[in-house]
Amino acid sequence: MLSLAAILWLTQLEQNLDAWSHSLGWPAEGLFRLLMAAVAGGLVGLERELRGRQAGFRTYLLVALGSAVVMVISTKFADFAWQHPSNVNLAVDPARMAYGVMTGIGFLGAGVIVHSHGSVRGLTTAAGIWCVAAIGLAIGFGHFTFGLIAAVMVVAALWVLDYVEKKLPKTRYRIVTVRTPWAANCVADTIKRFKSAGFKVVDAHFERTYDLKHVDVNLSIAFFSNEKYFSFERQLEVDPSCELIATREM
Repeated sequence: MLSLAAILWLTQLEQNLDAWSHSLGWPAEGLFRLLMAAVAGGLVGLERELRGRQAGFRTYLLVALGSAVVMVISTKFADFAWQHPSNVNLAVDPARMAYGVMTGIGFLGAGVIVHSHGSVRGLTTAAGIWCVAAIGLAIGFGHFTFGLIAAVMVVAALWVLDYVEKKLPKTRYRIVTVRTPWAANCVADTIKRFKSAGFKVVDAHFERTYDLKHVDVNLSIAFFSNEKYFSFERQLEVDPSCELIATREM
């Protein structure tokens, strides 16, 4: 929790930065906002880059920078009194362009989400891109400390929550194909073997081989410990009564 003194200091810092940026005049003020947005986006992007994600430093920086450009220009539009033929001054709502950015960034986020073999990857990257776009809009509107603190919070969440997730017990799923000689109750015996080893059999189906002498048993299993599964997999590899055909994550 931030102390009252820290909150007051941040408030004063925000006011000082705002006053200083206004004193620069146009276009220096707008360029300063873009620079701050690039720093915030690059900070989040650096964390993604270090983790080897496809959307890394450049992607996050560009998203924050582009969002800030939109907000800077929209606020500039709002400063003008647009003359209407009926001698009525029209006011431009800068939030309209922000709505468009947050809607459009959803399409970019959807492009990094990959669904493969029953698993979904890229959700965290998509959420990070969405957050960076919002941070760029905030800084483009002139909320410098708010945007930078938000960027630090995003990076902290990515690091801390990743550590916490690794420590929490997590159910893992795999599809395993085992070939055994065809005999009475051979499929049931294979399922029983996996259950006896402590695995939960979620789904099972089998298919006899072309020569009708063997059967391929396909099992979808659930478990918590990877070490336990790989130990059992090594037992299957050296077992002469069966043959491990394939295994993959779900």
